[in-house]
Amino acid sequence: METVSTKFIDDLLDSIDPIEQAKTDAKMLIAAKISDALKEKGWRNKDLLKALNKENPSVITKWLSGTHNFTVDTLVELGHVLSINLLDLSEPE
Repeated sequence: METVSTKFIDDLLDSIDPIEQAKTDAKMLIAAKISDALKEKGWRNKDLLKALNKENPSVITKWLSGTHNFTVDTLVELGHVLSINLLDLSEPE
């Protein structure tokens, strides 16, 4: 027998728009790639802040939250200082 909470969760999951889910997934993946690159470089948030010539440390926290809607400019800057590719702009074969 299905419990009320399980039905609620199932109904909630069924109501999620696939496009909105894809957006959330992409934001979380970008945040994870940034976090992984920081760890690989042995950097802390303040090191990334300095490399990007930014002053407000909360921006890094926002980027790593997995909810930030990045601009292309920011993704290019982050990719450059972290030596990673956050945009795949290659032509399809």
